[in-house]
Amino acid sequence: MSDKISAKEVIVGVIVLALIGGAMWYTLGLFQAESGTKVIDISQAGDSATSHVETHVKLMSIDPVKGDASARFEFEPSENLTAEDGSLKEDLKLYVNSANGKQEIDFPKGKLMTPVEAVFNMHDGQATEYPFDKYIADIDIYISRPPKKDEAKKTESPAVAKPAADGEEHPAAEAKKEEADDNEDLAISVDFSGSIPGYKIDAAKAKYSEVDFVGVETHIERSGTVRFVSMFVAAVTWLLTIGVLFLVLSLIFRGRTIEVSMFSFMGAMLFGFYAIRNSQPNVPPIGVYSDFMSYIWCEIIIGACLIVGVVAWVLRPSK
Repeated sequence: MSDKISAKEVIVGVIVLALIGGAMWYTLGLFQAESGTKVIDISQAGDSATSHVETHVKLMSIDPVKGDASARFEFEPSENLTAEDGSLKEDLKLYVNSANGKQEIDFPKGKLMTPVEAVFNMHDGQATEYPFDKYIADIDIYISRPPKKDEAKKTESPAVAKPAADGEEHPAAEAKKEEADDNEDLAISVDFSGSIPGYKIDAAKAKYSEVDFVGVETHIERSGTVRFVSMFVAAVTWLLTIGVLFLVLSLIFRGRTIEVSMFSFMGAMLFGFYAIRNSQPNVPPIGVYSDFMSYIWCEIIIGACLIVGVVAWVLRPSK
């Protein structure tokens, strides 16, 4: 037989390399599309107001097991709200629907409006549905400032002039109680960005949003590459498991010679599947949908095949 490489072998090799290169190129294209940071304009209605605050929301991390998503808020107040050094000319207060932290954050006069991080609850999804889990995180934002002095005087004057009736609280006391709620809401514009490996993230303006109150409805799900890898791992483990099952069946029913190396092979698979299972991107602990689809069943079958093979080897008489 000649050791020279034939033209047929060269053509087959070129075709195989082309297929591998095409698959890599397609995968890199998907990665760039999923990992690229895109800025989504949620609401720009506040830009037309004289006093407004541009708010940039960036999704920082996602924890499907806890059901939390953390985001960072960066602010750009309009020129009439800041001094030359960028500090605020008046007190501002931020309100966010944080799940486990402060929901009201004060920015005092004379200080910079520094970035803020908050954690939000994710709903409509469970980590046990991996890799097909989907979530929604609602982020509500509005910013207020104290009322102007002339407006405050107008509010107080009727309270002093009108006497209190029997059994009723004095209007001045009511005004003091409502003083915290008398703040003036500022117009805000909001944009959203988020790029976290392994996730497909999108956001839209909530239906209840207004000029001075903006809700961001964030949609989070596993990326296409994560789902592909998970399905590929499931397919590989099933193919190997079916091969071992047919191997053991041939030992039992066809009398094939039992070799000790077979047990090493099956034992390596029994413990190796755990490492393969954990190689899936951002996979939660054992007990998710993909485990019941492949891993748990494959482990049971491989373990049973290993036991049956050992018993057959022990009980089969030597020739």
